[in-house]
Amino acid sequence: MSNFSNNSERLLLEQCEAIIEEGLRTLAKVERALGIIEQMQLYKNSFETFESYSTKRWDINMKLPHLCKMHTNNSN
Repeated sequence: MSNFSNNSERLLLEQCEAIIEEGLRTLAKVERALGIIEQMQLYKNSFETFESYSTKRWDINMKLPHLCKMHTNNSN
């Protein structure tokens, strides 16, 4: 049971959780798109490796897969 000091805290929590839920749905879409690009090697015309593509094109380091894994583990 939650012990909020007032309704504004409860509302703020609900708003933050809604943003997180939306972000996780978006993250899943990003994960699928990156997976397709990697699997089909669609980056090969401009980059030698997928890691180079994701870093230079999107400034994505290897932390993203950990976030995606976290999302997958928390999805029910």
